[in-house]
Amino acid sequence: MDKNNDDENITFFLNDELNDNFLDLNALERELNEIDMSTMQHDDVFVEVKNYELNFNVKQLMLICEYYDMKDIRTNKLKKQDIIEQIILFESSLENIEIVTKRKELWYYIDELKNDKMMKRFVIWG
Repeated sequence: MDKNNDDENITFFLNDELNDNFLDLNALERELNEIDMSTMQHDDVFVEVKNYELNFNVKQLMLICEYYDMKDIRTNKLKKQDIIEQIILFESSLENIEIVTKRKELWYYIDELKNDKMMKRFVIWG
């Protein structure tokens, strides 16, 4: 057979029928999105717990509880980890999103004032 021969025929068959191994890409995408959302929510909670553990002392956590009007926390004398857990539960509830957003915003402003060379002398904060 001559290598320069361009007369070779190629035949292929296309089968448009769906078989049992058909992959539903839309269903797969929905499943991946659900997994991503649940993992993201779990990751967010973990980050919040670590943030409170590393950056807040018990006194500061109690101020947060006071802001949220969580009266039962003070009377139960909980450990730091238990206080953090209660705060996270409160903050993760959709019905509390408004007060949580406002508290985080105000705490941010306090931190900004405390970090400013001139303004920090006007901030009386624990």
